[in-house]
Amino acid sequence: MSSQVVHMNTEEEDGYSHLNPLPQHPARHYMSLNINQGRSLPFAVWWPAVFTLFALCLVLTIGMIVLGIRGSKPPADHNENLQGLKERLCLMDDANSRNDRPACSLCPVNWKWIGGDTCFYISEKEATWLESEEFCFSHNATLLMLKRKSKLISISQISQKQSYWIGLSYGVDGWSWIDDTKLSTKRMDWIDLSSEKNCAYLFYRKSRVYSENCNEKYRWICEKAAVQLI
Repeated sequence: MSSQVVHMNTEEEDGYSHLNPLPQHPARHYMSLNINQGRSLPFAVWWPAVFTLFALCLVLTIGMIVLGIRGSKPPADHNENLQGLKERLCLMDDANSRNDRPACSLCPVNWKWIGGDTCFYISEKEATWLESEEFCFSHNATLLMLKRKSKLISISQISQKQSYWIGLSYGVDGWSWIDDTKLSTKRMDWIDLSSEKNCAYLFYRKSRVYSENCNEKYRWICEKAAVQLI
C-alpha cells in the first residue's frame, strides 16, 4: 500500500509540474516590459537640443540680413569705375551746367557736339529736301534750324565746305521752320530767300541761307537734343 501512495504522490507531483510551469527568466521578462512602455524623455534631456537649434536659426537670419544690406551698397571701387566711365563718355564744357552741377551730354555715334545740349549729324551723301527731312525724322531729329546767328557761326566751324539743306521751307502761310514756327519778320542778315524756290539751304562760302528748288540734291544737317546725365 505504501508503494501505491508513493506512486500517486509522484504522479501528482508530475501533474502539478506540467500544469504549472514556472517562468525560466522572471527578471529578464520584467525588464522587457519596462522598455516597451512608452515614456517621454525628461525636460533636461531635450531642452539643450531645442535651444541650440533656435540659436543656429537666429545666427543664420542675422547673417542673411547683414549680407543683404552690404549687397545693396555698391563698393567704392565700383563707384570710381563708373565715375571714370562717365568722364570718358561725357561731353562737357563750362557753359553746360545747371544749378552749379556739371551736366553730362551724350551724343550718338557719328553725331557731333559743339557745346550746349544739342547733337548734330552732318551727312556725306546728297538727297532732296524731302528725303533729308525723312532721314532726320527716322533718327528722332529734325533738319537744322538757324534761328540765331550764333548757332550759324557754331555750325560753320564743324561743317565741311558744302551746301546743306536746313529745316526751313515755304508753304501756304509763308516761310516757316520745321517745328512750324514762322520765320521772324525781323531782318536777318544771314538769310536771303525767294518765294520762287521753296526750300532753304546753308551756303558755306558766305555762311548764309538761300532758297533752292526742293528737288535739288544737297547734303543735309540734322539736330536733336543730347542725352543729359547729372
